[in-house]
Amino acid sequence: METQTSHLRLLAAGSNARGQLAIGSDDDSHTFKQCRFVNCMEGTLPPNALGILQLVTGANHTLALLEFSDGRRELWGCGDGRKGQLGPEYMGQLTEFTPISTHLYKTYVSQGYTCCLIAAAWETSYLVLKSPSQPDVVISMGSNDFGALGVGIKQATATPAVVSFDLLTIQGRSIDLNEFIVESIVAGPRHVVLHVRAVLNNEHVLVGWGLARHGQLGDSKIVNYDRPYIISLDVSPDPVQTCSLGLQHTVICHQSGRTTAFGSNKKGQLHGMDSLGRVRQVGCTWNGTYLLKDDDENTLLSTGSNAHGQLGRESQVEENRDTIGPVEFTLSHDGRLPSLRSFACGSEHVMAAISPSGSSDMEVWGWGWNEHGNLGLDHTDDVTKPIKIWPATLGRHEPDGQIARIWAGNGTSWILLQI
Repeated sequence: METQTSHLRLLAAGSNARGQLAIGSDDDSHTFKQCRFVNCMEGTLPPNALGILQLVTGANHTLALLEFSDGRRELWGCGDGRKGQLGPEYMGQLTEFTPISTHLYKTYVSQGYTCCLIAAAWETSYLVLKSPSQPDVVISMGSNDFGALGVGIKQATATPAVVSFDLLTIQGRSIDLNEFIVESIVAGPRHVVLHVRAVLNNEHVLVGWGLARHGQLGDSKIVNYDRPYIISLDVSPDPVQTCSLGLQHTVICHQSGRTTAFGSNKKGQLHGMDSLGRVRQVGCTWNGTYLLKDDDENTLLSTGSNAHGQLGRESQVEENRDTIGPVEFTLSHDGRLPSLRSFACGSEHVMAAISPSGSSDMEVWGWGWNEHGNLGLDHTDDVTKPIKIWPATLGRHEPDGQIARIWAGNGTSWILLQI
């Protein structure tokens, strides 16, 4: 990774009712503050940490997967642990990032496994463990609402469990778990989707569980799936590149650049999906969809609910109408659009890492729902059009540094700086 040990700082703003910002308190923060890692100097990551590979958020908990210079990876977490989403060791709350480990996790690590992927639903956490010579393992822990654990309805919520894929079949054939590779795992508030590949024949499938009654798992006849279920979408001819989940919908970006979407369209969040091409990244808020086009302008399209200005444009959007259109970024002084590098979707707000026209410097812009101050602007008013949120405005003393990564969560925003 491009970042260097001891020169990384993680900043967070927004909702913090259970300490999920890791800033040492449980008060909301309306400006970006430095996150704390237990037993570390304030504002710094643990010694020899090279970077944060993933950061995911639930309702009131946060997980971060850290990579270290010796090659190991560690899971750290903070916030609400009352449902077991931080493992049985932490059933209260943590206001600093703390190493998360369980007996089950340690058992697999002792067998040569490494945590490679993480995801978080509302009050449930997921870990994907990998070993060079053994099948991938998926562990779930936390709440089992709507079958979120994927292990049936009788599982005790506080006990981490291994998700079983034994009963899955593809065209009547059982999946050989020794050839079973989890390419990605993504969770929305109430459902989870895995992109799985069978090594032997390079067959790709989507597997999901959780709330399903809006069709977000491809079948609206079932209220929820409490065990893994193969989604009836043939992705082998055009495998998944990225996937994102909203509250009641799912959006797939294929390697060809086309998109597939299913689930609720009540807020217009699926409008225009089937006709789009040349898309390279998709993202979902709870009730919206965002698509980064692979064009000269890196156009960001948005569709869905605009109740908090989260579509990022001033034009009025009527409910249940075709709402798809470009996010309206302010033109640079030369009349050109800024270059969009990446974006991140929260519950109902969006962040974008951009470079102004003619500049290599990076800025973070944001818009949408801001009730918890999650845009870091020192106020709680919604923002209806993208504005710069980092570097901060003059007069506020905040750390300098280059923007390395951004993430957005449930009323929370995160910026990783290289100092």
